[in-house]
Amino acid sequence: MELKIYKPQDNGFLQKIDWNFEDLKTEITASALEYETSVYTDDTIKAAKADRAKLNKFVDALNGKRTEIRKVLLKPDEQFGKEIKELTGIVQKAIDNIDTQVKGYEQRQRDEKTAKVREFYEENIHDLSSILPFDRVFKSEYANASTTMKSIKEDILALIQKVDEGLAIINEVDSKFAGDMKEVFLRTYDIGSAMAERNRLEAAEEKRKAYEEEQARKKAEREAAIQAQTSRVINAGKAPVTSTPPTQTQHVAQTTPVVETVEDPVHILDFRVHATKGQLDKLKEFLKANSIRFEPVPKGV
Repeated sequence: MELKIYKPQDNGFLQKIDWNFEDLKTEITASALEYETSVYTDDTIKAAKADRAKLNKFVDALNGKRTEIRKVLLKPDEQFGKEIKELTGIVQKAIDNIDTQVKGYEQRQRDEKTAKVREFYEENIHDLSSILPFDRVFKSEYANASTTMKSIKEDILALIQKVDEGLAIINEVDSKFAGDMKEVFLRTYDIGSAMAERNRLEAAEEKRKAYEEEQARKKAEREAAIQAQTSRVINAGKAPVTSTPPTQTQHVAQTTPVVETVEDPVHILDFRVHATKGQLDKLKEFLKANSIRFEPVPKGV
């Protein structure tokens, strides 16, 4: 089959549109030069607008004529295009029929190749099928005719060995984060990523412990300071208790010791405490433990 153009022949196509280009160019150049050098004042702005409209109209006329000629030139091409499209449509039906059969053959080949890969997988996966499912082992390029079964088998065996060894390493790890490591490994099959996750979690744990210890130390210091301040307030105004050692001239007058009761005077001290609820609770416990009477001070006192 060969497409032949009967009319026009190669030298029969329109090569050039003949028109009075040069004459118009000479005339237009002279007129345009006059307008290019024209000076308009506020009083002649109406004339400027009229000149602009006249020149725009001339430009529109030129472009309009070009559009008109183009339609005439393209009219034969419209019919020619329709005829070409009709012919290609007839041929395309044949192409579609062949393409369907070719693609069907290629898909059967891919399916057969995939079945072979799955068979090899099932023969070698042993007890890792739940951890290493076929969908994660299979690669789309395995079904291509250009990918050899030898290379596919090597890939699968290498992956199975990698997972086996990685799980064995994690199962020997003595860490509270072994479960997190395994989770990362089963997602990536990368023992390096699993180890990095353990290191990250352990570092975070150490940081957390250090923070909690620091907070506990600060809390103990605050409580000790509050207790010391409370003791100073309670003991304010009390005379220090001193004991006088017996002199050499003192003698025991009787065998039964005489106990002399000295009454410790009770002091009343009003003061205001600024503290949190927890601190106030501890202050009350301290006062009760030392049998110190306390009572609220009436407002306005």
